[in-house]
Amino acid sequence: MTSRLLHTREQGLRVHGLANLGGLVAIAGLEEVEPDLLLGALLEVAERLPQLRPERRGSIAERGKEALQRRNAEKRAWRARERARDLHAVDLTSDQIRALVRALGVEPPAERELLVPVLSETLAAAARPRRG
Repeated sequence: MTSRLLHTREQGLRVHGLANLGGLVAIAGLEEVEPDLLLGALLEVAERLPQLRPERRGSIAERGKEALQRRNAEKRAWRARERARDLHAVDLTSDQIRALVRALGVEPPAERELLVPVLSETLAAAARPRRG
C-alpha cells in the first residue's frame, strides 16, 4: 500500500507541475490556439530563448512577472517549478531494479509488474525515520 501512495504522490506532483504550465498558457491568452500551432510556437521560442541578450530576457521576464502578480499566481508558479525540478524520470531495466532492491536488502519479486512498487516501498521505508 505504501508504494502505491508514494507513486501516486510523485505522479500528483508531476501532474500539478504540468497543470501549472497549462495555467501559464491560459494567462498568456493562448487557450484557444490550435495545439499544433501552440506547440510550434513554443518550439520556436525554445530555439530563440538561448540566443536572446540578457537585457531582452530580463524585459520578457519582467512582463511575465507582472502578469503573474496581477493574477496572484507568482509564488505558486515558482513553487511548482521548484517541485518539478525535484522529479527525475529514470528508465531502468528489470534487472537494474532487481539489483537496486537487493542492494537495499530486500529480495525482489519474480513478477516484473511488482518490481517498481517494491522498489518504491523499499525506498520509502529506507527514508522513514527509525524509532527507538
